[in-house]
Amino acid sequence: MKYGDLIQFDPIESVVRLLDADKSSAAQQLVSTYVISEEMAERLIQLVFPQMQFEQPVDNKGLLVVGNYGTGKSHLMSVVSSLAEDASLLDSLNHEGVRNTAQLIAGRFKVLRTVIGASEMSLRDLLIQELEEFLAISGVSFEFPKANRISNHMRAFEDMMKAFHEVYPDHGLLFVVDELLDYLRSRTEKGEAIILDLNFLREVGEVCKDLRFRFMAGVQEAIFDSHRFQHVADSVRRVKDRFEQVLIARNDVKFVVAERLLKKNVEQQVKIRDYLMPFAKYYGSLNERMDEFVRLFPVHPDYIDTFERVTVVEKREVLKTLSMGMKGLLDKVVPQGEPGLIAFDSYWATLKQNASFRAIPEIRAVIDCSQVLESRVEQGITRKLYKPMAIRLIHALSVHRLTTGDIYAPIGASAEEFRDRLCLYQQGMEDRDDAAEDLLTHIELVLKEIHKTVNGQFISFNPDNRQYYLDLKKTDDFDALIDKRAESLGTAQLDRFYYEALKRVMECQDATYVTGYKIWQHELTWQEHRAARTGYLFFGAPNERSTAVPQRDFYLYFIQPNDPPRFRDDKQSDEVFFRLKEADEEFQTALKNYAASLDLAATSSGHAKATYESKANGFLKKLVQWLQKNVHDCFEVTYQGRTKNFSNWAREAGKTLRDLSGVSPHETINFRDLVNTIAGACLAPNFVNQAPDYPYFSILITGSNRTQAAQDALRAIAGQNRTKQATAV
Repeated sequence: MKYGDLIQFDPIESVVRLLDADKSSAAQQLVSTYVISEEMAERLIQLVFPQMQFEQPVDNKGLLVVGNYGTGKSHLMSVVSSLAEDASLLDSLNHEGVRNTAQLIAGRFKVLRTVIGASEMSLRDLLIQELEEFLAISGVSFEFPKANRISNHMRAFEDMMKAFHEVYPDHGLLFVVDELLDYLRSRTEKGEAIILDLNFLREVGEVCKDLRFRFMAGVQEAIFDSHRFQHVADSVRRVKDRFEQVLIARNDVKFVVAERLLKKNVEQQVKIRDYLMPFAKYYGSLNERMDEFVRLFPVHPDYIDTFERVTVVEKREVLKTLSMGMKGLLDKVVPQGEPGLIAFDSYWATLKQNASFRAIPEIRAVIDCSQVLESRVEQGITRKLYKPMAIRLIHALSVHRLTTGDIYAPIGASAEEFRDRLCLYQQGMEDRDDAAEDLLTHIELVLKEIHKTVNGQFISFNPDNRQYYLDLKKTDDFDALIDKRAESLGTAQLDRFYYEALKRVMECQDATYVTGYKIWQHELTWQEHRAARTGYLFFGAPNERSTAVPQRDFYLYFIQPNDPPRFRDDKQSDEVFFRLKEADEEFQTALKNYAASLDLAATSSGHAKATYESKANGFLKKLVQWLQKNVHDCFEVTYQGRTKNFSNWAREAGKTLRDLSGVSPHETINFRDLVNTIAGACLAPNFVNQAPDYPYFSILITGSNRTQAAQDALRAIAGQNRTKQATAV
């Protein structure tokens, strides 16, 4: 079953322009295609037509049609003005109640339509110029007095309508203006100019009371409640008294989507209901809103609500956007394993692909933040199963960020809101008893995984209301900064941080044996004698270390891999050298990032420092895993001039590494144990030369238990209890 089988798709491919209604053929098309919801029908019947008619005297006012771009504002004004101009269009209306009431105005007006563009003219001059040109074309001879010659415009409009009625005695004059708000916005910075404009607008509203002149204008927001005009609040208040607002609500837009764009017959509605019902248990409101979901399928009802709150985006054109999206969906198969709904997260692709939006600073900031967040999650999320849902959540967070008015406000949405408003779904939860709660828990886990993947950057969580939101105050791209710092690191710095990693895997203490040198006292097990020998572990070459006092049984050297110093190997019987030779790109990348992270942490503080340290630990883990995995082959071990890898040294001893180390089959050999095992195997002949008569013990005697073992033996000789250690001695 395809989406095209479930809807009778009627595309809305272009935005209606008011001036289209000047042509009779276009006017008929506009009237016949206008879908009227019950809410809009009530406004037309109770408000618009009574205000426009002039047969019954009422306190007539001007009309302001308020609606966002793409919500049908221009279409509504085109329909009303077309009916006012031509009574024959009544039959094209698809709502009986509206058709009956529209007879009050049908064919009773001569109509002037105009769209205000970019103009420096005052509102008075602009509208009067349009009126004078229209009257001249209509055969009415009239000119308004100059603005500096009159105290108000009431008498001028009376004279105009007197001249108009001499030619059209039975008609009224309807003046319809679109894009009025954009014009007024451009005037807000011009001081007294906006006050004069608003005063003239008030006068235009006033003349509607006693004359057969009517004025209708389209605006994108309710100007009487707009913060943009707070500085001229008194003038706006006087304008408000002479105008009625016709609000195009979200429900009206949803009705148009359901009844035109996504119209369905009864059979199709039944199929959609049967399709959605199995998913109702996963969401908090799907069952209660099933009728709404069916009517708008496959569009999620909350898509339109969210779309209209994207306040920083101009020309949002919800109907056109949905129409274009549906065209690409008609031939696709409806998914059976999840609810195939178009939710508001899908709008993010449209937003970020429109190059003009990047010119708006707020949108550019959100796009940049979102893209980095998405990239980091794509590359770094550890649970790959979470990735598809994580990407959808990021897109939803990005769209939601543009609905809050202030892109820096700590306002977002909870996991429950995302579950219900996106109809997110996860395979494998079909048989759960509490499906909605289990799905909610899963979404919370995905959100936490996103947060964890980017170390708390780009996304924040408000514990008070449990909301997640895109955080544009935390946009330091730590990964990019680490990559950039890694590129500038020299070989000496890499060797220094290689030794930091080596210190961890060799379990060295922070305090060295000799201050200022990377040297530690170290123990190796002489396996044949089950006894520990004491020596020194040094990071560097023999000519770089201090003289270690007292002398010990052996010296282990780890030579710098990237910038090795020049030194002479005297082939001493108590010296073993370890060189990292087969480090691949994976190791080098991890090492560079580890070095860069620690280097940046050293010069940072607060959250940034903690983040760098956390990332350093992650890179260190990768280094340790690589060393553990590749230690057998990646290190060369040199003893008395002979160089072999770990495996070959063990083979020469005639044993496996596990046998040499003495660990049980179920134990894991870590890096330090392997180094000690190979070093002990190489140095065994030297230990024999150093102590040819050294005893063999039945248990391992080390520096930590040697004193206790001797004391136990002395007590046993004195006749006290014989311990296991005493027996071994």
